[in-house]
Amino acid sequence: MSEIPPSSPSFQALIDYIESKNFNHTPYPEEKRVTLSMSGKNANYRFTARITNDDDYLQVCAHYPFSVREEKLRSSTAELITRANYNMPLGKFEMDMEDGEVRFHLTHVIGELGLTSEMIEKHFMTAYFTTDRYFPAFMQHIHAGYTPEDAVFHAELDYNAERVEETPKPAPKPKEKAKPASSSDTSSAHPATAASDAGSLPSSSDPRQGSSTPPAPTSKKNHRKKSGGIKGQGELPL
Repeated sequence: MSEIPPSSPSFQALIDYIESKNFNHTPYPEEKRVTLSMSGKNANYRFTARITNDDDYLQVCAHYPFSVREEKLRSSTAELITRANYNMPLGKFEMDMEDGEVRFHLTHVIGELGLTSEMIEKHFMTAYFTTDRYFPAFMQHIHAGYTPEDAVFHAELDYNAERVEETPKPAPKPKEKAKPASSSDTSSAHPATAASDAGSLPSSSDPRQGSSTPPAPTSKKNHRKKSGGIKGQGELPL
């Protein structure tokens, strides 16, 4: 067990917790800082924990194994971070706009009761799971072209699924079968055509007799000019 100067009981509690978990770590007692690595589901992460501000704060940082090298992507990555931080109950994502380093950072106020192993584990595990959860979102945005909104939505898909209400579609109405038309229906359904055909022949079979009735006028279709509609409406999928 590493021996820490008695003036820093909080740092000693931090080292005791890390050693109880058998984490491979490197302590820096003079700086009250310790570094270690943890393997997640998606990547390996470097952690830094330190006691700061005269033993008032425990600060835990989880560093991603990448940086946003392209400067044109840093502004959109900053939007992704802002969207991820909005509903974050504990901790926050940060990015160095100079070199593109991305990390998750949380701070705990130690208080008069000091640090307990339960407090330390809660903050370590929060940083660990949050960093691993959002790792695919950064990769999807930087390498796959996802928008910041879509990338964060996929990272929070389990949360979003609880808020989405699915409305079932109504069952389609059965189509009525068309009845076959009889010969009598056909003659009555097309009176104009029958009259037109009759008008082209004389009413009597005797060619010497003229037609007693004038031929019926040929039916004409009413071609109505289509309206142009509202300007721009033709571009819509109506």
